[in-house]
Amino acid sequence: MAHVLLTMPKLDFDPTEVAVSWLVLRQRGHRISFATPDGKAGQCDPIMIHGRGLDPWGFIPGLNRVRLVGLILRANNVARQAYRQMLADAAFASPAHWSDLRASDYDALLLPGGHRARGMREYLESETLQHLVAEFFAADKPVAAICHGALLAARSKNAGGRSVLYGRKTTAL
Repeated sequence: MAHVLLTMPKLDFDPTEVAVSWLVLRQRGHRISFATPDGKAGQCDPIMIHGRGLDPWGFIPGLNRVRLVGLILRANNVARQAYRQMLADAAFASPAHWSDLRASDYDALLLPGGHRARGMREYLESETLQHLVAEFFAADKPVAAICHGALLAARSKNAGGRSVLYGRKTTAL
């Protein structure tokens, strides 16, 4: 089975995109390693777990406890359960540091996304990760990107200075 690297920001990753992917890959026998910018366990966007803040009135003190739309837009029950299981995974609890990563140590790369700029900006703008993504593409290894993860791939440049996605067909939000 494959050794899959799952990179993520230290804050605000999407729990569905990370945990459901982790669960599916693990159920199929793959080994998953995680990586964050500081080598410490990441934290998902808490809004996607509890749903507070997703309603139009979600940031009004007092009213933010009334969740209607937020209960629908938050991560579903399967994703929340997968997230709780993933939190207990030793690999999740002790991720690698982005600066220590080499494409040659893994068989595939998964780039999930997230939501808020406070956590995602560092991930999407990381030159370290962009170089890593380019290494995976240069080695012709599988790279999967979900949501904002496709933006990280698009910003990654090949040896010719073009996006690693240049000339490829991709779909993304």
